[in-house]
Amino acid sequence: MKHVFGTIATSACLLAAPAAQAALITSSLGNTASGFLDGDIPSLFAISPVQSGQAAPFDAALGNEAGIVGSNAAGSWTHTFGAISDPIVSASLEIGLIDHDSQASGDQVALFSVDGVALTTEMNLLLEGHGGATAEFNTYTIDLTALAASFADGSADITLNLQGPGLTPCLFGCTTPVIETTFNAAYYIFATLIIQTRDTPPPPNGVPEPTSLALLGLGMGALAWRRKHRTA
Repeated sequence: MKHVFGTIATSACLLAAPAAQAALITSSLGNTASGFLDGDIPSLFAISPVQSGQAAPFDAALGNEAGIVGSNAAGSWTHTFGAISDPIVSASLEIGLIDHDSQASGDQVALFSVDGVALTTEMNLLLEGHGGATAEFNTYTIDLTALAASFADGSADITLNLQGPGLTPCLFGCTTPVIETTFNAAYYIFATLIIQTRDTPPPPNGVPEPTSLALLGLGMGALAWRRKHRTA
């Protein structure tokens, strides 16, 4: 009998402090297996098959840098992954871009928003801090934990619009190999939203849940009964 009571007591102590479990939700659009490495300068012939068959805006070149009739890259997309009931502890978005030209003067992001919240300044800082040479492929990861509550409905709307100046190789009559353009075209290769959740929040201030308290009380009672019969 004493072995049974010992087991009850031990179980009660273990259940008094349950461990929270974590889950990872990943939603990707575009080609996450392009084969391009950060800093690569892929040829046009390599980009086309990578984008083929992908959902817009990850399926084709965006914008046109040519002369006064050009246009800037602009794209919007939606990540869908199902409603989330568990607490979200972190969220981030990784984006792969080609030819976004952030080495040109000024800021190249005209608008970056997530569920209607503008994070344009934050995205510009990322692009300015790394890569951005003409025709270069780069990946960027932005922390979206502050917007975690907006992802509970199971979707995230993303907008990324660029602006000039862009960059292009100079073919003749230039003093530099690369010159700035009025507009900024680009290729959006992929976007991956990563959300980390916690299955069960820990009890506040380490206070056991009611079920755990009941088991703990049962275990303590068993220990008292055992001690009483030893002294009898």
